[in-house]
Amino acid sequence: MKSCAADIDAELEAERRRMKTVLDPLVARIPEIDFRSGDPAGIVGEFEETTPSASQLDLEIAALFVSMISWGNRKAIRSAARRLVFEEMESEPARYIREGRFEGRGRGVFAKCVYRTLDFAHFQAVCRNLRKALDGRATIEELVSGKSAEEALDVLCGILAPANVGAPGRCPCKRMCMFMRWMTRSGAPDFGLWRTRSEADLLAVMDVHVNRQTQSMRRCRTPSWNGCLELTEIFRSWDPVDPLKYDVALMMLADSK
Repeated sequence: MKSCAADIDAELEAERRRMKTVLDPLVARIPEIDFRSGDPAGIVGEFEETTPSASQLDLEIAALFVSMISWGNRKAIRSAARRLVFEEMESEPARYIREGRFEGRGRGVFAKCVYRTLDFAHFQAVCRNLRKALDGRATIEELVSGKSAEEALDVLCGILAPANVGAPGRCPCKRMCMFMRWMTRSGAPDFGLWRTRSEADLLAVMDVHVNRQTQSMRRCRTPSWNGCLELTEIFRSWDPVDPLKYDVALMMLADSK
């Protein structure tokens, strides 16, 4: 049994070394790549570029809602995200939430469905949760300041519960891990708005595609919370300062195939 376990450990370590040699050249190319042009993050970037007066809270809310609907076809995500931020929220996400503009039929952009299975009623419930959570706070960053990554995810997933984004411990929380990467990591393609959190504490963005790419180097081979934690530890062993640069490299690897 010991020999078998040692063999598995050796195989995993060899596969991790192999994958790192694949990803390291992609990491070196990150500054050259235009990630946002076809990615949901690009809608947040477009909002940032076209709205010079946008506050941190405006950008946080735009990013939170874009990440909330980031599952499925990228083109469809970007289309719905653009309508949400620029039309429904009228390029004023903070006022949209603070002033309760989402009540009734909102601005009437979405009749019933915001995106796929997310209907307008559940979207409104998320807006109410966020409005309540922000009462007395200037930013979403304040909501998660001083909390561990898991605690921060728990807060965010609780606010977005009506949108079924999952919860830490029960699923990999892909969309909220991605949101936290956007807000915390300062390198491309992320925004680095949050200064009170460390890139080193970010968790891997685990979905079915990342699971497929990294299965062979993990003991937990499912796109689960445990799979997310294991992949995070592998990334941290490769770079304890900016582990999720390897998450970005995986995006590049997937796009190259």
